[in-house]
Amino acid sequence: MELDEIKREALGFKAYNVKELSNKVLELKNKGVSFLGCVAFVQTNQKLTLSEARTMTLNLESWTDNDKKEIDIYHRLMMSDFEDQE
Repeated sequence: MELDEIKREALGFKAYNVKELSNKVLELKNKGVSFLGCVAFVQTNQKLTLSEARTMTLNLESWTDNDKKEIDIYHRLMMSDFEDQE
């Protein structure tokens, strides 16, 4: 899915609770949407800042412990690249 599609879907989806949001993110994940795409979905759907959306997305039941570890590794790698550039 492209970012515009993800955002359109987010605007059309009404999550009445965290479980519904988690199920929708799991559906997106199973369709091959990346973690960042899922963050964009949550950010648009919940009208959050990027940081808030990342935290909320990571805390959803959609991710296994291994998923979370891998996401954390890539996040730390990205942050170290930024620190190296300063």
